[in-house]
Amino acid sequence: MEKNYRALAKQISVEDRPISTKRLSGLGNFFGLYGGEHIAATEFVIGATLVTWGVSATNIFIGLLIGNLLATLTYALICAPIAVDTRLTLYSYLNKVLGPYMQKIYNFIWGLASIAMAASMLTVSASAVREIFNVPLQTQWYPTSVTFIVIVIALGIIVTIVAANGFDAVAKFASVSAPWMVLVFFVGALLSLPTLLESAGVSGITSFGGFMELMNSTVWTGTPLPGSPQLGLPHVIAFAWMCNLAYHGGLNDMSLFRFARKSTYGYVSAVGMYIGHFFAWGCAGIMGAAAAVMLGQSLLVLDSGAVTNAVVGGMGLLAVIFAGWTTANPSIYRAGLAFQTIFNIDLKKLTYFVGIVMTLAACFPITANVMTIVNIIVLVVPSIGAIAITEHWLLPKLGGTRYWSMHRKEKVNKAALTAWLISLAFVVVMTLTGVIHSYFLFLPTYLLAMASYAFLALRMGAKADYSAEVQEEEKIQAALHELMNEEEKDVVDNREAKVPGLSRGLQAASFGMLAIILLITVATMSGSIANEQFRLISMILTVLYFALGASGMYIRERSFEKAHIAAETEESI
Repeated sequence: MEKNYRALAKQISVEDRPISTKRLSGLGNFFGLYGGEHIAATEFVIGATLVTWGVSATNIFIGLLIGNLLATLTYALICAPIAVDTRLTLYSYLNKVLGPYMQKIYNFIWGLASIAMAASMLTVSASAVREIFNVPLQTQWYPTSVTFIVIVIALGIIVTIVAANGFDAVAKFASVSAPWMVLVFFVGALLSLPTLLESAGVSGITSFGGFMELMNSTVWTGTPLPGSPQLGLPHVIAFAWMCNLAYHGGLNDMSLFRFARKSTYGYVSAVGMYIGHFFAWGCAGIMGAAAAVMLGQSLLVLDSGAVTNAVVGGMGLLAVIFAGWTTANPSIYRAGLAFQTIFNIDLKKLTYFVGIVMTLAACFPITANVMTIVNIIVLVVPSIGAIAITEHWLLPKLGGTRYWSMHRKEKVNKAALTAWLISLAFVVVMTLTGVIHSYFLFLPTYLLAMASYAFLALRMGAKADYSAEVQEEEKIQAALHELMNEEEKDVVDNREAKVPGLSRGLQAASFGMLAIILLITVATMSGSIANEQFRLISMILTVLYFALGASGMYIRERSFEKAHIAAETEESI
């Protein structure tokens, strides 16, 4: 009796289905996402931390150039192609690779890691609002101020509401925020220069060599701050590459790139890597060094709010707040997707629950230690990405069959579980013995997971003949494709829609506000405008920027909706 493949397709839950072509997103959204998420609160923290390492300015710049190139290539050549090929989130894809039981274990761990990252960013945002209300620095692992807790809760509500409204809401929020945040980092660095020049006893900068000399003497001096490690060029390269390993090599950004029309969209990650992890880290380091001089305190005790308030004022504090949001938003969006594979709950409701957990965690200032969170995530999570990459590309080349464990109806892919445990054991041993520095540990761990899985899978059933199972799976996917086309016939497809002239005008005017902010920054550096005037004017211009930019985006989206309604009406007639 012929199987009813349509009925089998209907049994596939919504979260485990591939994204349809009607839901694909434009290139602009990815510029906004990677600009917004990676020009974020972490940049304030990491940029300042790099200053404490005792690495020269020359090695910082060379190291970040190389490390971020490696990260961009990992996004573009590994993560994006698998995402576009499958149109699945990693969290659903792992069901085929690891089996449902192991998938749930991993997704639970990743969900907790995403909540930790989001909570860290929320705590950093709260440090900016803390400055506004004169709340003291939170130096204990627990909160010492009721006002600080209230601030975190208020910020958490905003972040959760945005994330609960899905990919489009996260992307739109980031795309409006990103250009302004880039400018704030640049403005902060420019306004820091007079302080650094004065501290170095130099009257001005007349060449690039002079700039580098100033950076080497006042910011990245080659001497670590007391209690900080002495690191070098290889550490900077490795850190820049591994900083987002869980998202590119670990494939967690499949949840974003599944919306990409082409795998080449992966190169857009360079916006985040070079503007965020190169330019912004550099600017944040310059701001941190200047703030330490201005406030007469060690950079080790200053949080992001204190640094930006000292250098830029209110606009800088707002940047820290928004930067925290643009990282926390996609983090809890990912956490919701991960937990949805475990709990049979609507994604929106689940995201609200994740937001509550994130907010409660963020009330504890210890979560601001983003470097520790990054290190843990990088050493524990990406090995699963290595296993998935081996499954997707390497096994077929070695004579194996993709999804062989699924074809065997296994609840746990024992080869994958064993490979993951081997990689984790390696991490534990190397960490306890200190044989390999934590910034270099990710690469051998990753390669070990790939080699272990390939070896074990080929000996545990991957080479068997699954041609019948593969054909059946192809028929189910074909039926699912037809089913989705029917179910999503009313989905708005904006790929051919024209952007209204008013929307373009408002967005152009918003960028005009950014140009004016840059002009008054130069005027402030020359002494034509007082610092107090700059801080007031820059805040007014910032408000205008967001009002104009958000209005332009709203008009564009409304026009798309009206065009869709008109098309539906014409079709019904």
